Amino acid sequence: MAGNNIYVKGSYIDIHDNKVVNLSVDKGEVHVDQTNDSVRESGDDELDMDVRMGMAVQGLWDEGVLKHLYDYTWVMEVMNQTEGLPYFNTPASFIAYLKAADVERLPSEDSINKKINTFTGRFPDWLFVDCDTTEAKRRINVGKRFLNLFKST
Repeated sequence: MAGNNIYVKGSYIDIHDNKVVNLSVDKGEVHVDQTNDSVRESGDDELDMDVRMGMAVQGLWDEGVLKHLYDYTWVMEVMNQTEGLPYFNTPASFIAYLKAADVERLPSEDSINKKINTFTGRFPDWLFVDCDTTEAKRRINVGKRFLNLFKST
């Protein structure tokens, strides 16, 4: 099968036999191994954190995991509670980081502020005071899926 090439906002994806074999982003080129199990960037051990953040958030939108702009609250909090990821003192600093990572759909400070005090605990054992169990699981799954996408990028 002939290869397909896709260009998406600063990225170039090279697909052969329905497998991504190269992904070029504005920071460099990424190669996917033959089993599609790992990704490495030419010249660096890992992608720039901002690029990974942007790709992970876009993946959340693409997969329909983010349903509301206030769902960014769970992304911010999982980052705050995960060692090695940036910590944000305020929604404003988090939104500024999202802008720097070229995230297109951004929440308002108000949308995050309304949800920031609706839960307690450490991820993934968050307890919510404003929703039922089904919604609580969905919110926790937003955090879990973000971490999965971020770490696999």
